[in-house]
Amino acid sequence: MLRKNNFILSKRIEICLLLMLTFISSVVYSQGYYRPHPFLSPMWQIDGEYLPATQIKDSSVSNGFTGANFAMRVPIWKKKDWLDASGGKPFVAVLTHFGLSARQTQIDFFEPNQNLTVAKMGVSGVMAKGLRNLYLMQGFLSMPTSDFSIQLNHTRYHATGLWRHLYHNNRWWHTLGITYSPIFGKDYILPIVGAGVQLSNENQLQFTFPFNITYTHLFTKKLSVSMKINNFGGYNYFKSDSINNSGWSIYRFNYKRGSVLLRYYTDRFVVFTMEGGVTSTANLEVNDAKFYQSPSIYVKVGFQIRFGARPPAAPILNFDPGESGFDPNYIVE
Repeated sequence: MLRKNNFILSKRIEICLLLMLTFISSVVYSQGYYRPHPFLSPMWQIDGEYLPATQIKDSSVSNGFTGANFAMRVPIWKKKDWLDASGGKPFVAVLTHFGLSARQTQIDFFEPNQNLTVAKMGVSGVMAKGLRNLYLMQGFLSMPTSDFSIQLNHTRYHATGLWRHLYHNNRWWHTLGITYSPIFGKDYILPIVGAGVQLSNENQLQFTFPFNITYTHLFTKKLSVSMKINNFGGYNYFKSDSINNSGWSIYRFNYKRGSVLLRYYTDRFVVFTMEGGVTSTANLEVNDAKFYQSPSIYVKVGFQIRFGARPPAAPILNFDPGESGFDPNYIVE
């Protein structure tokens, strides 16, 4: 119990320090008259999430979690001129990504309950060619363990390649690509196939497999609401018997989630988000044992702070990933 309380206290201190660093960075780098670029700007993001414990089917135990997530994006190189006089030069950028997440489980068949954690880092290469073609390559390393323990043999690798094309009517687009990721709680090589349409100036619809359907309505320039259905899941290694220091077990999980996401933009660089919804029956595995969790509600709140100069990017890049449903990071959530 003392170990758990000390861990929770240390996490609270770390979150406070991150908030202070975020505020200082935002004041130093924010632009007074232009919003930073939604896809290319540096950003900090902090989220809290809660999934109440519901029953594991055919048993008397329950499962749920309380979690916190931190993500950071830092561009390390951007080519400034995306068009020359003849309109032939592409826009190119390289961005780095860092993330930490922790989920305190409420799983009764773990003894003790586990603090499942993931640390990840990655690099993205972006090229916008002309007005209508976007190419994206991503590579990530992640370490899904417990209590942020460093276990090099538990390092996982994820990679994604995407091509997004905007048609001449500027309303339709498609997305094609391939990903290697644990989207269903196991490593898969999967195709990425998607399409989207700008129904009007205020409404857009996007579908991407593996699985993300997002409909967004813009009430104003500051407020949008999205309805979406998507997968979230993954896996963690943990010590199932920390007292006897036994070997590592593996916990896999996969939920299908339907939710409503509210996004509010301030005048300058802060985006607040609030999401609530329900999950379907979840697939859970502990080593070779399989379980099914009853549906549950899901709540997530957070904010994102973007800062830095706005690059003169091609129009194909001028969209907000949170509104369009096109967020490559969801693939490795």
